[in-house]
Amino acid sequence: MSIELKVLLSTLKMTKEKPSTTIEALRLHSRIPSQNLREMIDSLAREGTLTVSGDLVNITPTQRIEVAVRAISIGADPERVCSLLRWDEFEDVSVLAFEAAGFSVKKHFRFKWSGRRWEIDVLGRRGGIVASVDCKHWRRNWRRSSIVRIVKSHVDRTRALAEASRLVGIGINREERITFIPIILSLIPGPFKFYMRVPIVPILQLQDFLYELEAHIDALTHFTSICR
Repeated sequence: MSIELKVLLSTLKMTKEKPSTTIEALRLHSRIPSQNLREMIDSLAREGTLTVSGDLVNITPTQRIEVAVRAISIGADPERVCSLLRWDEFEDVSVLAFEAAGFSVKKHFRFKWSGRRWEIDVLGRRGGIVASVDCKHWRRNWRRSSIVRIVKSHVDRTRALAEASRLVGIGINREERITFIPIILSLIPGPFKFYMRVPIVPILQLQDFLYELEAHIDALTHFTSICR
């Protein structure tokens, strides 16, 4: 395993529960000689991957996602990397991307419809568009059958939301036309970019995807609701 990969994995491990660690803690965990470790940490800091203040290494949730993606890209086991990420930070980074793209956001949106309880991980609204997001860490066993199941389930959730929209408290005015779009969010690119016209978007590409969303609505699975 390369020094870079050891440092990336140790950084994820040592900052999983708090946003900072020390260079000494990283040295003990990674077992990398002090000089080599310091050189790699300084290189990552120059790139903006993390920040260093004396012996303290600081990292934001977005930077942790960047570190995770980078670790996988240079050979880390995706399962191991995902185990070093908290589920809430994966969702929190998606919220930041939505807000940066001008969306108002709700997390863990729950509603009842057609005799069932439903929950959507992240719900983003910008004007007449509501993005309904199912957050999925990438897994090596994401076979076609798994993707089919995940996409179909989320399409059903989004359809239910569109049908229930005037009753579930998402701020839709009378006679307002709203388009609901299901999106699957992953840590890194999976085997498909789309399935059933539902986009499967890597989290670090989410913000760019959202900026261009309106231009591609007709090519995506969507549901339109007009509240009367």
